[in-house]
Amino acid sequence: MHRESRLYMQRMFQDHASKLEPGRVLDIGAMGRRPKYRKIWESGGWSYVGCDLADGPNVDVVLSDPFLFPLEDQSFDAVISGQMLEHNEMFWLSFLEMSRVLKMGGLMIHIAPSRGYEHRAPQDCWRFYRDGMTALARWAGLEVVEATTDWETRHLDHWRENNSTKARAMEKTYRNVDTDWGDTIGVFRKTLATADAEGMRYVRHFAALHPQNSASQLAAE
Repeated sequence: MHRESRLYMQRMFQDHASKLEPGRVLDIGAMGRRPKYRKIWESGGWSYVGCDLADGPNVDVVLSDPFLFPLEDQSFDAVISGQMLEHNEMFWLSFLEMSRVLKMGGLMIHIAPSRGYEHRAPQDCWRFYRDGMTALARWAGLEVVEATTDWETRHLDHWRENNSTKARAMEKTYRNVDTDWGDTIGVFRKTLATADAEGMRYVRHFAALHPQNSASQLAAE
């Protein structure tokens, strides 16, 4: 975990979670010898649960499937991740599960890179901008509390030269420039039952196209 990630999670906790009654927080992709996120949340009185795909340091719940959580609906007051989404092959499915286990009105925080070198663990699939966080909110029945991306100086300079209005807008949506990873932060609040989210509407639509087909028949097609 790079330095900015820890600092950003500390800041997001202070800005958003510290104002809430302490509850249960689920950290997706929690494995690590140094449980920095755990320390942040537990120091604020929260009960922390670390979740990952294998047993190891800082892991309380092991997932056999990254897209199906063995956890009850609305069982957590907050769900967080840092540097997990870029490694998740189908992050949009995990996002629905994270929404499902989050209580109505609960808090969700994600930190993910917008750039940086390839770092497979075991794969490295994606990069995220602030609009990506907005899209995921709509997909999973959440509202965006804030979304920011740490742009590169050359990115900002391009728009300063070509569109000053856009440049000024972008300057309001970053915390640091020219960091290695250009972190994007998304902070959300759950406002819809996951069953009513836009993503689930599409899931039901595609499932209804083949109501009589087994999984093996669909694979054969």
